[in-house]
Amino acid sequence: MKKILCPTDFSDTAQNAIAYAAKFTKASDSMLTLLNVQSAKSPALAAEKELVMNVVSERLEELSREVQQFFKISCETDVIQSGSLLSDAIAERASHYDLIVMGTHGVENLVEFFTGSNTYHAIRKCNIPVLLIPPDRTFSQITSIVYAYDYLGEQKLPLKQLLPWIKALQCELTVLQVNEEAVSEDVLEEMKDLQFIISEQAKSEGIDINFDSIRSADIAPSIHSYIHRNENDVLALCTVNRNFISQMFHKSVIKVISEIANYPVFVFHEEA
Repeated sequence: MKKILCPTDFSDTAQNAIAYAAKFTKASDSMLTLLNVQSAKSPALAAEKELVMNVVSERLEELSREVQQFFKISCETDVIQSGSLLSDAIAERASHYDLIVMGTHGVENLVEFFTGSNTYHAIRKCNIPVLLIPPDRTFSQITSIVYAYDYLGEQKLPLKQLLPWIKALQCELTVLQVNEEAVSEDVLEEMKDLQFIISEQAKSEGIDINFDSIRSADIAPSIHSYIHRNENDVLALCTVNRNFISQMFHKSVIKVISEIANYPVFVFHEEA
């Protein structure tokens, strides 16, 4: 059984993510843990901090009971006090789990636009997949996942962290290649060869893959439009390591998508 971690601050966005996580947990035959992180840097006295921890623990336990009763799943709780950044605390806890489900509300202010939200930083720091749930997105059966990746440019397609969830959900997988400009016939033939190799590798894992491609210089908005056009259930993205200069002058596709997506986004790393 897989283990899913769902951080919550009891906000409406987090509550919506819990409901989605609970249904996702049931669909994938997994176990859910609700996590709340309290700051250890609060100026409050030790006794006051302990009181807050007790109140939060009781509130989370009550929420857990409601989730178990309503969704008929296994749901545990975890309340921690940390002096680290929220994203660091979540990443540290995540090492004991297989997936994080987090609510996201895009960018709320100018600082977040340039530095990234807590959700984006958690994605960067966690070594397990993160499923981002936008506000008001309710769970429905996941039948199709689109995995956008430049397998033509990278000459490979990371699948290690994605395949277990494809199998668990028994959904269709489409791999989307985004080309920034027109490609030659030779490149198209190369792409077909890569598709054949990727397909054979996936078949050995019991997965059938569909392929599609789009051409655009604006990668993130084009992927976003593709998902809406085809009404796919989830978008999957894989992180790619970039050097410091690339990070300074190019906003990553993942960062842009996490700001604008109004559908679930499954983000995982090239290396587990």
